[in-house]
Amino acid sequence: MNDIKRAMKLSLIYGIISAVTVPLMYECYANISHSAALFIIAGWASFVGYKLSSLTVRSAMLAASAIMAYTVGFGLIAFVVIHPAAISLLESNSKYFYLTLSESLMFVAGAFLSMLLIYVVCGMIKAVRYAFSHIRQNGERVEAYIDNAFEDGDVR
Repeated sequence: MNDIKRAMKLSLIYGIISAVTVPLMYECYANISHSAALFIIAGWASFVGYKLSSLTVRSAMLAASAIMAYTVGFGLIAFVVIHPAAISLLESNSKYFYLTLSESLMFVAGAFLSMLLIYVVCGMIKAVRYAFSHIRQNGERVEAYIDNAFEDGDVR
């Protein structure tokens, strides 16, 4: 399977999982813990960035952009299903805490910034891999120069 097909397959899988994760974390943000919800989203985004780093740069960026689009599109649909279910579940057992508009916008901004970690983690891993390969190539060149330096001269 070439890189573009693999990128689209991964973006669809991770995008749908993200589309369900973000509305669930909204409910967690509203009723359990602000930081835990954003931490879980950031952890998920870091995992996805790590998985996408095995692709070429072009394919990884395409997949990351598609994941962001799937998360927003399918996430709105999932929110319409998950939110009323969470309200009815929590109100039957305890109290549901509603977020104000500003708190909701803070969650959306935090979730978006956390999802941008896909790009950051993928880029950092690619940069580290490039640096290690460059250092290894330089070490091999130095080794070849040293070997050739002792073989070129006349022995008297």
